[in-house]
Amino acid sequence: MINAITTKTKCDVRDCKNDAQFCFDTKGRQNKCFLCAQCLARLSADGRAMTVPKSPKNAIKRQMDKRVEEANRE
Repeated sequence: MINAITTKTKCDVRDCKNDAQFCFDTKGRQNKCFLCAQCLARLSADGRAMTVPKSPKNAIKRQMDKRVEEANRE
């Protein structure tokens, strides 16, 4: 989804004058959005702050739940 680039292009984020190191495809006229490493790091940190991670059940907990469910059936 995010690709590293080698061409010399400026970052598309407002008020950022750094050279872009990454890009991703977009819809519309522009087709690509270019980001520098600092803006990509800030964007990913903001995205992580907005989402709540959900912990998956581990194998032991899943096995214990299965045993309890089987015991309840009998």
